[in-house]
Amino acid sequence: MFRVLLLLGVCLGTVSARAEKIVFASNDDIPPKIYLEGSELKGTYVEIIREACKRMGVEPVFETYPWPRAVVMAETGKVDALFPPFLTEERKKIFHFPREPVSKTRNMAFALKKRNLKIQSFDDFKNLTVGVNDRYSYGADFDEFKKKLRLDHSTTQEMLVKKLSANDIKRVDVVIASEEAFWFLVKRMGYKDVFEQVFVVSENPSYVVFSKAAGKNHQQLAERFNKTLLQLKKEGVTKKIFDKYMK
Repeated sequence: MFRVLLLLGVCLGTVSARAEKIVFASNDDIPPKIYLEGSELKGTYVEIIREACKRMGVEPVFETYPWPRAVVMAETGKVDALFPPFLTEERKKIFHFPREPVSKTRNMAFALKKRNLKIQSFDDFKNLTVGVNDRYSYGADFDEFKKKLRLDHSTTQEMLVKKLSANDIKRVDVVIASEEAFWFLVKRMGYKDVFEQVFVVSENPSYVVFSKAAGKNHQQLAERFNKTLLQLKKEGVTKKIFDKYMK
């Protein structure tokens, strides 16, 4: 649904201004891509989308939901766009994917340094308790393999960090999380030199996608966004935004 606000000139009876609004859906607990700080929505993707929309001459509106509902909202055309999903053949049927991803997401296994765990393949997870966020995909291969594992489920990234750091009782041996999200939260929560990355689970590009159900013009929106995103990368704007959040 491409939301268009028409401001009518009362005196002249003509259109005096036109402001186009694009509604973007996501979860609000994917730091540093998107997260709430008090009542303010922040994040790398939020800033990049705002800058891209400014250059496209449109106004972004952000709506946050639990991730499964955000996907349904975009799939059914109740919002215009969704971020930051991975590319799958199934999703290509329902979303217009820009050719250019906003970034690449590495899902990593993290452990306490003092455990000195060595993981070289998925099979090495079999004798461990593995913490996962039950709302997220970690890539098709691991999502299938994890059915064989002893899992501990969390609903937020912060819960994963807390369970891994617990001193009084061992909740999990390792957690699987986005690399940038994990280190961003660790810094905010005051941990230092406690954890280490022990295995790369998957690496996937993540996107801002546009709903096919929301209207015929959304393919054009995806193309405009793609062109603008490429320019932002060329100018170094996206790198500056990512660097700001990871310092």
